[in-house]
Amino acid sequence: MTDAVLRLTERHIDDEGTAKYLWTLHDGRRVETVFFSHHAGPGQCLSTQTGCAIGCTFCATALQRPARNLSADEIYAQAVRVDEDCRERGLTVPWRFVTLSGMGEPLLNYDNMVEAARRLYEWTDIEVVSLTTSGVVPRIYQLADEPTYLQLHVSLHATSDEVRRQLIPTTRKWGIEEILTAARHFARTRDRRVIVNYLMFESVNDRIEDARRLVDMLEPELFEVHLLLWNEIPGFPFRRIDDHRVDEFRRLLSDAGLMAKPMPSKGRDIQAGCGQLLAERTA
Repeated sequence: MTDAVLRLTERHIDDEGTAKYLWTLHDGRRVETVFFSHHAGPGQCLSTQTGCAIGCTFCATALQRPARNLSADEIYAQAVRVDEDCRERGLTVPWRFVTLSGMGEPLLNYDNMVEAARRLYEWTDIEVVSLTTSGVVPRIYQLADEPTYLQLHVSLHATSDEVRRQLIPTTRKWGIEEILTAARHFARTRDRRVIVNYLMFESVNDRIEDARRLVDMLEPELFEVHLLLWNEIPGFPFRRIDDHRVDEFRRLLSDAGLMAKPMPSKGRDIQAGCGQLLAERTA
């Protein structure tokens, strides 16, 4: 079944074993999937749409306008095909994590995304299926009541609506406080912290004032913060921040009681890092 749903077009593997897969779908559209491994175990990053309409100014996927949502079969098949490829390469992988954080905004493909997550939990002994959203507020409330549990990551990236609109122009409908209010509801309903992704940019959102505002916004019992470094994309007007600056920012958060940790970048050399996925340039 999965061979008919996805055709492997390209595969790239870096020196650390991170692999990026380019799939061609039945209608000729293309998406990408990433296999990665870190200290907590192996995982996969799956796509939920062919492109993305959110329009983040730092993300290559924004250059691929979405033609459609992926079906539940197409989302689920990515995981199965990556598993098959790993086994063919002699990698016996007890899957720990699957994240719906590749191409697309998963909460704009809600029903297919949730159905794929349900099937992933049934497929193997996955510890957790997670998703990353730019903040589709009504769907966050809906997700809190789903029988199938998904770990919620919210891409915040700013401590003011003004700066956030510069980074994520299409999120004008919901401000930071509305998004965080929905995230608080999710955390209390599921009794598990929401992860706030904070992608750091030099001279944009890396000031001491930003760290202090983040501390004021986030309750330690409801949130933890993942600090991300921007992965370079040719032609984009940002600079990758130094590791030591990220660690200084982390210490400011941690000293105030907020759980925070920098997240390693995987697959940068093969354009498989966060924000680098682009299966076809259509804009």
